[in-house]
Amino acid sequence: MKMKLLGSALALSLVSTAATAGATIGNGTSDWTVYSWQNWTYEFTKQEKDSSITSSTQKAQKIRNDAAQIGFKGSQATGLSMGGQEIKVNFQCEQFMQFGGGAGGDWCNRNSKISISGAFGEIMWGNWLTPYNEMLAGYIDPYWDADFTSHTSLMGTINSGDYTGPGGGPSEGGAGTAASGFNKRQDSLVQYWSPNINGFHFRAATSTHDLGDIEVTNSAGSATKLDPRLIEGGITYMGSLASGDSFFLGTTFSIHDEWAAVDFACDDSKDEGLRFAGNFQHQWGGGASTKVAAMWENIEYDWEGCATSVAAMVSVGTASTDLELEKDTWLVSMTHAFGNGWDVRGTYLEADEYDCDTGCSTEDDTDATSYSLGVGYTTPAGTMFSLKYANVDNEDNARYGTGFYPAGSVANGADSSTWGIGITHGF
Repeated sequence: MKMKLLGSALALSLVSTAATAGATIGNGTSDWTVYSWQNWTYEFTKQEKDSSITSSTQKAQKIRNDAAQIGFKGSQATGLSMGGQEIKVNFQCEQFMQFGGGAGGDWCNRNSKISISGAFGEIMWGNWLTPYNEMLAGYIDPYWDADFTSHTSLMGTINSGDYTGPGGGPSEGGAGTAASGFNKRQDSLVQYWSPNINGFHFRAATSTHDLGDIEVTNSAGSATKLDPRLIEGGITYMGSLASGDSFFLGTTFSIHDEWAAVDFACDDSKDEGLRFAGNFQHQWGGGASTKVAAMWENIEYDWEGCATSVAAMVSVGTASTDLELEKDTWLVSMTHAFGNGWDVRGTYLEADEYDCDTGCSTEDDTDATSYSLGVGYTTPAGTMFSLKYANVDNEDNARYGTGFYPAGSVANGADSSTWGIGITHGF
């Protein structure tokens, strides 16, 4: 018994030493880190539906984890080098956190990878946020694209169902809308990240998707072989001025080839997204700064010969076998830090009416607006306390929800609003 206890104590000691100082594995040193970002909000939501549907007002209180996570990552030199820089192998496993469940699922369900990196950049595969949103979101969204104030309320979507979320691609015959959103974390993803090249950075990614070649029966009753694939990329530039001010510019694109065709049993489908974004940050001195940002997006859906009606996808959809729709959305945001720990933040978004040639009963009143406001205080130790508010105003034929989490089942014409008290800290 004493020997077992001694062995257990020795094992725990070795694990502790490895976690803090790096563990010698093979012929190299593996540096491991355990990290966590906690970003919790106590929300008070209200949804006012259009009177033609119901006269009730729905209210709720919720505790949200707002992308709170814990992760494990490590890297180790391979013994090879390129351009005078060693080549490393890297591993990361990141997990959603939620009190009492609710955002669980498999391990490594957030950004997780195996990769090699060096002077050439990094090549990875695993489960990761795709370039279309990740390359820009942190530079234009005052609250990091992580809660009910997120720009994903109106961007990267045409309704409340296809919003940002973890997981894979389409489900054969599932007729689901979630896979058709553009704010994605995708599994079975192969991605390349370039090094910093004089302020420029670019990424390229594609999915392997576990479905592979599959056959569906389209609207004509014919068998169609599909190979669903996601292709994304983008380029950004970060610069600074002699005054100490800084700026950011970026553009990204996304293509979902035969993606929706799997879900809706179509003969063919292609969804495309394009974004341009930028910000400018002015330093006032004494730690005070003001950052203004803007982004424009165009998304298009082109589906043909679908055996399942496209009506489930579109707020004004018809029992059509085809869908040809596009939509523009733009935003402006501002963050002002006073230099004493206090800051104010805000975002305004506007989604234009659909430009719909096929699959819609109307284009009228399919637009919406959204805004968010917040005030926060960050302690010297880095803990942030915040009070935030977000509102989505849907026109009669629009059904967008608030931010990262839609406010329940959103009906056409519903207006949603949320107050939240937040605590954020990184460990």
